[in-house]
Amino acid sequence: MPIAKGQKQARGVARREQILDAALDAFAAEGYRATTLAKVAARVGLTEAGVLHHFSSKAALLAGVLRYRDDIDPDAVARVAGDDVVQAVRRMADLARILLEHPRLMRFDAVVGGESVAEGGVPFEHFRARLHDAREALSRHLRAAAKTGAVRSDIDADLIAGEVIAFMDGVQTQWLFDPDAIDLQRMYRHYFDQLADRLAPIASEGSPDRIAHDPAQTTQRQRTDSPDQPEALG
Repeated sequence: MPIAKGQKQARGVARREQILDAALDAFAAEGYRATTLAKVAARVGLTEAGVLHHFSSKAALLAGVLRYRDDIDPDAVARVAGDDVVQAVRRMADLARILLEHPRLMRFDAVVGGESVAEGGVPFEHFRARLHDAREALSRHLRAAAKTGAVRSDIDADLIAGEVIAFMDGVQTQWLFDPDAIDLQRMYRHYFDQLADRLAPIASEGSPDRIAHDPAQTTQRQRTDSPDQPEALG
């Protein structure tokens, strides 16, 4: 009995995804340069020609893997959307758990992204655009939140957005080198809790709540409450 057209298309889509998944693992393990189409084919029980039936070249396969990788990556920026931005920032710590469930994503970024810095081309442009878009989206959310009073009005949204991306990439790299020494979830929780505290809106200037959040004013108040000379007795 001949295979229906819809079934054939479904099989083709499934096989294509299987190849992408295998290529993601191979590129993460060995890098793009060291991974041949034959190695990818062997992972899915195909010949090199079988892989080329779905992807016209190794470069086309990599382009597909880059898109596939982004589709399964947790969206950090989306977690900041909404009214309660401070609590959303705290929830970004949950990304560590998701990354630990998919450690190959961290390795793929480190290995293939690192290669792209030296070699340029499509992978370099992809990683650069992804980092740029993440910074811009996060900065845009923070600026909007500052205008509505959801976070402090005096924040530097661009600086904080760059800081967040730098933290995430940096701690993931540390984890790849020494996973036994780096508690990824604890570090994420610590960082994003501190960031949420920094972003939390404060009361108007001069109010008791404002002074409580301002170490300089707290110190000044302590000095005022504790005069240098004791009052005369009697």
